[in-house]
Amino acid sequence: MDDFIAHYRPPTMFSLFPDALDVILRYHSLTNETLATLALVNHECYQVVKPFLWANPQLSNSFVYTPLQCMQSILSSMKSCALQPDTLQMIHSLDMSQVEETLYGTLPDDWLLTLLQNAPKLHTLCLSGKKTSSPFVQGQTFRKLAKASLVHAGMENLDLSECTDIQEPTLKSLATFFPNLVSLNLSRTSGVTDTAVALIVDRCQYLETINLSYCRQLTDLGLFSVAKFCRRNLRVLNLTGNLKMTNASLLAVAKHCPQIQKLYLAECNQITDSAVEWIARSCSSTSLKELELHRCDRIMFGLPLLGLLAHKCNVLERLTLTYKQINSQRDDLKLVMEAFRDFHGLRTIDIYEVPEHSPALFFWDLAFQASRGKLDTINLYRGSFASDYLLGNYAVAYEQDQNISDQTVRKFNDRRIGAHKAVVNIFVDNIY
Repeated sequence: MDDFIAHYRPPTMFSLFPDALDVILRYHSLTNETLATLALVNHECYQVVKPFLWANPQLSNSFVYTPLQCMQSILSSMKSCALQPDTLQMIHSLDMSQVEETLYGTLPDDWLLTLLQNAPKLHTLCLSGKKTSSPFVQGQTFRKLAKASLVHAGMENLDLSECTDIQEPTLKSLATFFPNLVSLNLSRTSGVTDTAVALIVDRCQYLETINLSYCRQLTDLGLFSVAKFCRRNLRVLNLTGNLKMTNASLLAVAKHCPQIQKLYLAECNQITDSAVEWIARSCSSTSLKELELHRCDRIMFGLPLLGLLAHKCNVLERLTLTYKQINSQRDDLKLVMEAFRDFHGLRTIDIYEVPEHSPALFFWDLAFQASRGKLDTINLYRGSFASDYLLGNYAVAYEQDQNISDQTVRKFNDRRIGAHKAVVNIFVDNIY
């Protein structure tokens, strides 16, 4: 006992700092420069910071270097074997959507081959061209993988959205390179055809999330393949903006994909009320949590359709629609409003294309009726109102309380304090 006391040293700030740092890093996101500075404090801090620094390298989180320069540095270190094997094992996710090539700096054609060969634990890769068009994602890049006969079995999440330099043969090869994909985003991606989609879903048997929004060449044939080969695991399917899709493909999805939880069908102008009825009556209705149907011009939420959705889709939490879809003259509007009371699990309603002179009472009634269940939020999306240009230093326009506006929404939310009513939010739709 005396010997223990003689050698005992109470913990100091420096000995406890690595443990505290580990807790801090788990709940706070720090810049690369900050992480690198912390790694230089001592060896213990370096060991703590290292996994956080390399698990998801932040290419756009630097004040000194551009995302392109950061990526070039990583690739150069991989080729020169400057990174230790245990460091390469720590790379799990990489977002390259901010990487932008210039006239003076580009990525080599074999950048993807180098990355996949040196990051065996990489499971999430974002190559979205939404911000930069991702010109480095092209056929030549994937042909390098084919020549090396590379198969990256650990890749689970791949985002190729808005990559416009990809052709159909390249998309077909994805199933060979990444056979264990769980999530695939091909929104607005070039080269998406029925054949390419059929080949991918046939060979990637673990797909749970598929984004095929705004794939203009996609028809019912491609969606039949999705319904056939993804029936066991499919959870999320985004078909927004597919103008060639009809009721037939939705019937197949509803019939063969009983585990689907999120179905996005906005701007699909070929589908009708019948498709929604099939979805509600199918086995998939018991698992459906989100349903987007706004800007589907041939769907009108009359009393029978709303009643069917309310009684069959028991776990539905979010529903999107267009203002004119529920404000039709086919049914008594008051009864339509009351039908929302039967959605016992509904939490969010998104209403698009709200016109400027819409009666505010319409939305207040909706908030009151639907709030008898679990509804807590109604989001309204409007276009440009004339009052947006009148209000200012040159003119004064006073909003009428009976019309929907930012002012009337604020008044409603202020008055609802303590009352069991949903919160109403109004936004300017980004489509405008």
